[in-house]
Amino acid sequence: MRYLIASITLAALALLALTPVPVQAKDDRKAVKDAWATCETALKDTKAKVEDTIAAVEKFAPMLDHDAALDLLGYFDQCDNAWSTDKKDNLGRPAAGPRPVEAYKIALAILKAVRGMDKPEEVAKFEPNLSDREKYSLRQRTAMLDAIARNFEDTACAAILLALVKNATMDKDTDMRVLAIYHLIDHPRHPEVLDALLVTLRDKSWRIRDVSILALIECSDTDKDRVTLALIQALAAESGKLRKSLADALNRITGADNGTDSDAWVDWFKAKKREDQGLPAKTGKGDRGTRVKVFETESFSDRYVFVIDTSVSMLKKITDEEKEKLKKSVTSGPGDDKDKRRPLDWSQINCKLDLAREEIIRSIEIMDPERTKFTLVSFSTEAQVWKEELVPTDAKTVKEAADWLRAIKGGNKTNVFAALNAALDLSEKLAGVDVDKRKGKGGKPKDGKVITGKSPDEAIPDTIFLYTDGYSTNGKYAGGDDRTWAGKSNDERVKLYTEIMKYMLDEIEDRNRVSRIQINCVGVGDPQDSSNLGSLARRNRGVYVKIGK
Repeated sequence: MRYLIASITLAALALLALTPVPVQAKDDRKAVKDAWATCETALKDTKAKVEDTIAAVEKFAPMLDHDAALDLLGYFDQCDNAWSTDKKDNLGRPAAGPRPVEAYKIALAILKAVRGMDKPEEVAKFEPNLSDREKYSLRQRTAMLDAIARNFEDTACAAILLALVKNATMDKDTDMRVLAIYHLIDHPRHPEVLDALLVTLRDKSWRIRDVSILALIECSDTDKDRVTLALIQALAAESGKLRKSLADALNRITGADNGTDSDAWVDWFKAKKREDQGLPAKTGKGDRGTRVKVFETESFSDRYVFVIDTSVSMLKKITDEEKEKLKKSVTSGPGDDKDKRRPLDWSQINCKLDLAREEIIRSIEIMDPERTKFTLVSFSTEAQVWKEELVPTDAKTVKEAADWLRAIKGGNKTNVFAALNAALDLSEKLAGVDVDKRKGKGGKPKDGKVITGKSPDEAIPDTIFLYTDGYSTNGKYAGGDDRTWAGKSNDERVKLYTEIMKYMLDEIEDRNRVSRIQINCVGVGDPQDSSNLGSLARRNRGVYVKIGK
């Protein structure tokens, strides 16, 4: 009998093998193969016009399956990094590489094509690729996860997203978990979302907690009391920047304004509900936190990156009239009980760079060295990072930072993207992303240090202060590049600059979905790029302050 069954099984398999593949399926596979061949030919032609290559990618996009998407993503990094300034021409400008500088637009088209995939069975196959940091850069992996989120109505895709969030196996990639939670904002009524977010609100990673706060605001309509209570409990336990995020979330949900004082929120909730809801005991610490005044902004962070423009315009000597304008814009300390910093010595302020660096120095001088860490980035034609990790604000380190800032000589052009890119790269490196390897600079950390502590995220910056006075004129997103602007009228230049800056703002916001850094912009003097600095701060949960304008 066993032999008979085996014979029947083999015969059935043989028949299946002989069953012809439907003509339509063959035609579909052939169409995809032919379309990819055309698209890849365009991608391989490094001398082709950028718009022609983009058109080829867009034409192929509707046919993408999992394997074709990975092939397409294989061209992302080389297109995105075509702007690299490592090589110079005889005038010190970025030398022409194998691809046009604007090839980053091809990279954006590749991401858009992958994100727009609408074949759930193919998109779900990205799951093992999401954690493959060796093969795929962070932006490649975020595009894959965006595609999965786009198909959330599919059971398999929803399960992948929720599994990342819940992290039951404790081995999920933190970057991908942050982005997965971000996508749950669009699905607040899914039966598993609220419970999952209440757990992630207590996660070790501050980035996970940060994006969970944002998502819980959207979920508050499903169970307002439960969400409010969870946020109050989190506020009682939290420190640093997230205290302000929690207070803002509670204000949006309840309409009440008790600031960052967890005890006041406890009393408010008790008075409103008049019954024990499992509230935390009063801490007696009230409104504790790392509140720091920087120009006209107030920050609760304890992990900073201060980014300072050192281009030639920042070195221009300011007039007495300009100095008086700046004085009126800057809070000096005496008489302001919230500002504990020493007054500025205006006799030492001779240019906008003097003001920016002294403002940074007097801010870090009063930060709590037990809790607060920072680093510095200066930028002109290119960016320079002071320390490749966040360091405590002890007296010795603060003096070292002050000496470094005061020794800056300045440069020529203004490369805003290089500065922000350096800060985001630092965040990604400290989170474990091999940024140097992706950019073709080798994959070995400079000092070989291993991050230890409650979570690797404790070493990652959560707040940027960007000090600048002008417009972006150099680098990947260069509004003033002579070769780009040659022969164009003023109106054409304004239109072109606006388009270029939109690409930059989109990239920063896209990457910051995972980094979760608040970007505050301080425009110093007149003129300043108010439109784009304001948009940069607004799109990254920060504040834009105009000084001396």
